[in-house]
Amino acid sequence: MTRASGEAQPAIEGYPAVTLDSTGAPSITPLTTEPPTEFGVATLIKGSGSVVGATDIVTVQYAGFLWDGTPFDSSWMRGEPAQFSLEQVVPGFTKAIAGQTIGSQVVAILPPADGYGESGAGSIPPNSTLIFVVDILAAVPAE
Repeated sequence: MTRASGEAQPAIEGYPAVTLDSTGAPSITPLTTEPPTEFGVATLIKGSGSVVGATDIVTVQYAGFLWDGTPFDSSWMRGEPAQFSLEQVVPGFTKAIAGQTIGSQVVAILPPADGYGESGAGSIPPNSTLIFVVDILAAVPAE
């Protein structure tokens, strides 16, 4: 599997509109509202695979955006899925994926406390609200 595959879910108010290109790579139409202060996640495509555990090692395709829609990272742009432990990422990324099913695509809104906080990281300014669109391709329990 190279992208989410499952049943499309209705759009959720308060989340950015997500558009997929022919390869499945997402782009977003950012919201013009003030960013929320609470974490949020919405399922865009509901996969039929097993449920992802909070400590699993996952294989995902993802794109990360600042609240204003500026992209800052994308496995799609690198040309291959990413693989990592959900124990090695920012808290909001784990919250977005744990409990979802393999094959799903989610959009998550991470307030600064669930992202990179006051320090920021690389091209991510301090206190940034982040948006991630994630295709969950596989998961295995950590050893």
